Amino acid sequence: MFKDLSNIDTGAGLLIHGEGIYQEGETDYNGTGTPEGWTAEIYGLIIDVNGKEYTIPANAIGPDLLKALQSNAETELNNYY
Repeated sequence: MFKDLSNIDTGAGLLIHGEGIYQEGETDYNGTGTPEGWTAEIYGLIIDVNGKEYTIPANAIGPDLLKALQSNAETELNNYY
């Protein structure tokens, strides 16, 4: 007998391990350069299980998921901070 574990509520929490960096807009003489706004550096994921944290490093996360996390974090930072 097998049971699908995706339906079990373990009470685990998921957090992004990383930091947001605010980039001031910089332009050169051609009007190009770094746009002003937040960028997100993702170092990994933190999973909280019963008050104990476990870290999954960024190099163990698939590139598509890492890119989605970075994009969503930057959107949240730019919208609310």
